[in-house]
Amino acid sequence: MQYAGSLTYLPILLATAGACIAGTPQEVAPRIHPELARHTDLFAKKIYKVADNVYCAVGWNVANIVMIVGDDGIILVDAQLSPVTSHAVLEEFRKITDKPLKAIIYSHFHHDHIDGVKGLVSAGEVESGKVAIYAHSSMMANLVDESATLGPILGVRAGYSFGFFLGDKDKEGMNAGTGPLPTGGGGSFIAPTHTVDDYLKTTIAGVELEIIHVPSEAPDELAIFLPSSGVLIDTEVIQGPAFPNMHTLRGTKYRDPVAWVASIDKLRRLKPQYLVPTHGQPVYGPERAEEVLRMTRDGIQYVHDQTVRQMNKGLTPDELVEVVRLPPHLAEYTPYLREYYGTVKQAVRQIYNGYLGWFQGDPVDLDPVPPTSRAQRLVELMGGRDPVLKAARKAYEDGEYQWTAELATYLIRIDHGDSDARHLKANAFRQLGYSSININWRNWYLTSAMELDGALGDGVNAARMASIFTPADIVTETPAAISIAGWTSRLRAEDALDTRMSLGFVFTDLEESYTLTIRRGVCQFDVGLTDPDIVITLTKAAYNRFLLGTTGLLDAVRGGDAGLHGEPADLQKFLNHFEPAGNSRISLTVH
Repeated sequence: MQYAGSLTYLPILLATAGACIAGTPQEVAPRIHPELARHTDLFAKKIYKVADNVYCAVGWNVANIVMIVGDDGIILVDAQLSPVTSHAVLEEFRKITDKPLKAIIYSHFHHDHIDGVKGLVSAGEVESGKVAIYAHSSMMANLVDESATLGPILGVRAGYSFGFFLGDKDKEGMNAGTGPLPTGGGGSFIAPTHTVDDYLKTTIAGVELEIIHVPSEAPDELAIFLPSSGVLIDTEVIQGPAFPNMHTLRGTKYRDPVAWVASIDKLRRLKPQYLVPTHGQPVYGPERAEEVLRMTRDGIQYVHDQTVRQMNKGLTPDELVEVVRLPPHLAEYTPYLREYYGTVKQAVRQIYNGYLGWFQGDPVDLDPVPPTSRAQRLVELMGGRDPVLKAARKAYEDGEYQWTAELATYLIRIDHGDSDARHLKANAFRQLGYSSININWRNWYLTSAMELDGALGDGVNAARMASIFTPADIVTETPAAISIAGWTSRLRAEDALDTRMSLGFVFTDLEESYTLTIRRGVCQFDVGLTDPDIVITLTKAAYNRFLLGTTGLLDAVRGGDAGLHGEPADLQKFLNHFEPAGNSRISLTVH
């Protein structure tokens, strides 16, 4: 990794580079990059008073909660990741005011901003109209798309990105790049009651607010401006005290840097007196607020424009990442453009892919030799396993950890059980991880090292990790139509190439009906009943219990919670054609 200032860590790297016994690297002692350790100090627990009626809670969880005090109540912006920590923040706010909660504003659909909502308010208080919840009009669609469609794999990848599997020694002194390490129990969710499109000017609890759609790190991002005091709650448009995650390693749809820059410029035109992010500390004073906004947008635009410029010269992603680097005045703008969270290299690759896709123009990539076969042929050309392993050990002794890992990878692809290669690659990853200033790269290196050493077991259980992206409340709040439509991507197509059958769903409490039709390896979703072979009749609550795994559809029929028109054996046959939601085991590092 190319990081300004990383040479200060070189003595430690050299001291550990050659630690070997009989050609086998010793265990790598946990450590943390000194600059990354200092970065943790930015997230100490504190309630910051921004203006007379605005307070920001930093340090209780990875994201902040902002309180706006009105005439007869309070407004909270965001809800953190866990009800445990969000309730602790609310108790701190109650030391400032006991005015009742009138509204919560979700800045966007990411879980670290919404999953703690039941630590602030109950579902009953929202249902009764006592508390309103605001969000962008696309928020629910974005949430369901991520949680319902890709929850299993995104949950696992989030586990790697945020270091959920790491031991205490690897977490000591660490942070999450934009906040302290995530804490608390399981998540919660309450759907919004009010939605915003591009702009909403409103008054809540006597406070005049401008709620502004500012697509940036999330497509549904909302910022909140208080014109009376000049306070701008920019939420995550300024992602925090770190270079923004223009692309996130856990996986996301394309984050358009042009739209992100335009959103920052929209906020600059407000000329804020204060800047209140939902990650990191508030910014005080108009000059400093403008500087942070301007420098961040310049960093994003620089990477975008120079990537496009070099793309138009024919450079591929591997070439682009060696050419496109921030100039010193941007790279050294601490902490907002330091690569603690996002990196220029991953942004460059995403920009290329966002514009041109995966094909780089060389037809050799159209139908490449499969990875295992390629590894076998290359290892043969290099003289076999022993010379390759010897070269990998020599690279490790020389401190060339990336080359070590690449060589070891060829051996592991040929034999997943090659313990020497796995251990060598794991130690190379630990060296790379411990020397990294970037938390995402660090966590991926260290978690993958655990996987290589067998510390994660035989792959990560996707059902367990899917709970990160799909808390039970989100499952139950997901509309029936969207949930049933999601079945289509779980069809075991290879086992259904000769199958033609259909299942209808009738929701008695919703007055809704849907049909799934399996037709030779494809599952079609339709609204309404389209002459299905069998029909199951149930309530949304009964269907939710099935989704949560507390009962099966056949059990619901047998227990009287659902009715069935057709044969139970046919229902079971239909269900057998689908993958159970998220119960597979996923290996990310060892392929």
